[in-house]
Amino acid sequence: MVSHSELRKLFYSADAVCFDVDSTVIREEGIDELAKICGVEDTVSEMTRRAMGGAVPFKAALTERLALIQPSREQVQRLIAEHPPHLTPGIR
Repeated sequence: MVSHSELRKLFYSADAVCFDVDSTVIREEGIDELAKICGVEDTVSEMTRRAMGGAVPFKAALTERLALIQPSREQVQRLIAEHPPHLTPGIR
């Protein structure tokens, strides 16, 4: 664990910050939607379920799922065009 001041310093010095907003800020689990388009929905959904249950660390689960999906830029663009994300009720 790092202190609040250390975390703040790290945050402000970062070139980029990434947040996982799937199934929180947005209703969809984006990686599962991408897996549908790529034809590996069932396997990836099970991996997501295990990761969300804490059985697999987030980084490992993400790495494993992306290795299985191997999405192309076109598939990602298709996902965004055909299935735009929806905000969770109460999020502005």
